Amino acid sequence: MTAIRRWPWPFLLLLVGALLATARVVPAFSVSPSLVLVVFLPPLLFDAGFSMRISAVRRELSWILLLGVAGAVLTAGIVFGLLRAAGLPSAEALLLAAILAATDPVSVFAALRRLHTPERLRVALEGESLVNDGVAVVLFVVALAVVERHVLDAPGVVGLFLWLTGGGLAVGAGVGLLTRRLLGIVSRPVQIAVTVAAAYAAYLLAEWIGASGLLAVIATSLLLGSAYQPTTHHQVHRFWRSLGFAMSSVVFLLVGLQVRIDQVVGAGGRLLLLAAIVLLARALMVTLVTLSRSDLWPWSWRFALVWAGMRGALALALALGVPAEVAGHDAILVLVFGFVFLSLVVQGLSTGPVFEVLGISRQTAVTTAR
Repeated sequence: MTAIRRWPWPFLLLLVGALLATARVVPAFSVSPSLVLVVFLPPLLFDAGFSMRISAVRRELSWILLLGVAGAVLTAGIVFGLLRAAGLPSAEALLLAAILAATDPVSVFAALRRLHTPERLRVALEGESLVNDGVAVVLFVVALAVVERHVLDAPGVVGLFLWLTGGGLAVGAGVGLLTRRLLGIVSRPVQIAVTVAAAYAAYLLAEWIGASGLLAVIATSLLLGSAYQPTTHHQVHRFWRSLGFAMSSVVFLLVGLQVRIDQVVGAGGRLLLLAAIVLLARALMVTLVTLSRSDLWPWSWRFALVWAGMRGALALALALGVPAEVAGHDAILVLVFGFVFLSLVVQGLSTGPVFEVLGISRQTAVTTAR
């Protein structure tokens, strides 16, 4: 029992869901991507962003942006190139590269909260996982537009990328600043409800204008996280931790219920090839981004950055969002579901031991719930 308690709870929920789906105890069903993107991800991202100390984010902002923005784009580009070299069709390779560009904040936060990790490394990993979620959605929208021939020229692709990114950040900053003023005039019991409304309002407003809702939520959460006095912040933070834990538990169970272990095994060589390519792409990205500052990023920390790059709920939601008429639709779903399962099983279970072997952390005795 003690050994089981040391396992990451996302893995346990994922495994339960996958076993139920494989045994056909639960009837087959499909999770709507809008359910994950609209209902679950805004509070999950808000919880993650709100819990980050703004002073720590400022100190590591350059690395967060390098890893989360430039790193996500670079990773997607490397994955696309390697998949094409491996013989995958361009449409399938482009969509897989975009879908798997981002690390999963829920998985990363769940793993790191069980470990004593140096603050700079932890903040860089957590900040990257927040920022690159929004970037991955932008990349996916652009990739889907290219595949469906809605955007064909380079200026159109760049313009769409800039609008999604800039519009999302602008909406999030606007909602965050407006909400900060509102928090100053409402009573404490109402403040929690105001933050919930702000999280969803930022997402929906950004999506309404065609921008990135996830980037909007991240910007809002970071602004509101620095708006409170320590005592009030603790109360609001405790609420969001509880809500985040409940939401992420449902998400990982739903992810597991979409994964049939026999289908994952059937993907076989293609799935292992994809896993190797994505891991290699992340290793190359981390090496290139940190190359100029080896004094700040020793090899053990670089390896930690590579190994903690798990994929999760967002990748599943994006895969579910691929239209059925797109070539390679079924293969994309199986590969992404299988990849998420492997990522959470292999990396999720081994992140703690790997960090210990690298000498950069030690596991806590009891798993901390989100």
